[in-house]
Parts: sequence; structure tokens; C-alpha cells
Amino acid sequence: MKLDLFTPIKSTFLTAEKDLFGIVDKMLNNENLKKLLYYPVKSAFREPNLTQEQTLGLIHRNIRVVPKLQIEEEVESYVIITFDGFTTNANNPEYRDNMITFDIICHMDTWVMENYQLRPYKIMGEIDGMLNNQKLNGIGVVEFVGANQLLLNSELAGYTLMYRVVNDV
Repeated sequence: MKLDLFTPIKSTFLTAEKDLFGIVDKMLNNENLKKLLYYPVKSAFREPNLTQEQTLGLIHRNIRVVPKLQIEEEVESYVIITFDGFTTNANNPEYRDNMITFDIICHMDTWVMENYQLRPYKIMGEIDGMLNNQKLNGIGVVEFVGANQLLLNSELAGYTLMYRVVNDV
């Protein structure tokens, strides 16, 4: 069999890029989430909305699509988005089902906010509100699977949110 390098390829793995862009776009349009990630203070919700420059600065610093955590000297919060667990859809083998995970990592000094609110839970709530039972670019719906505590060291901890995308036809 000869490899054809000129015919465009058809693969459902390529929709992951579109889904990832859509998720990041939703995150960058969520004022509460942006404040939680940008302002490391207890009163983050009372801070001004981010400027366009500040919003764009969240990409690759606080909102990461590459599974690498580079710790800055400043106290920060991070969300790392990962697509994983790709499987063939049982009903339609042309589609891939997958998992989307969000590692929400906050510096321990920023966990407690005003009125005993906890920053990781607020971030989880914003992400869940944007994605659970919603459609992305494919035909499937994003379904919440679970969340687990994530302890990195004595200064950084959070949660891993897990969602399943099943492409039922």
C-alpha cells in the first residue's frame, strides 16, 4: 500500500484541537474564572475585570494546554487542560470518545477567600457550569465523571476534574 501525502486526512483526533480552542475561548470569556486565576487575593471577585492584555496573558501562564507546570515566583493559580483516554465509539467507529481533564492547581496561600469560599472549588464550579452537559465541536455531550484531590507539594494543591465526551449517534 502506497502512502498518499496529498489527500487531506480524515481523523476525529483533529476535532480535539477545535474542542480545546472552544474550551479556552469559553474560559477567556468567563469574568469570574479570569479573576480567580489572575488575582491571588481573598477579594478576587471585587477586583476589576481584566483588560484584553491581561486576559491574553492568562494563556500559557494560568490556562495551559501543554501538560507542563512551570512555577512562577508569584503566587498563582493554574488550570491545565488535557485530552486523554481516546477510544473508538461503540456505535459509530468513525468517532472517538475521550476524556477531558482539568488540573486545577492553587497556591495554598490563596485557597481561602472571603466568606470562607475556597478558590479551587470556585474554579471547579465555573468550569463545570461552562461544560457539563454541553456540546463541543463533535456530536457528543460533555459529561462530568468525577473529581479527585491533587496534592503537588506543601505549597500547591487542588483538584482534577474529569469529563467524558461520548459521541452517541
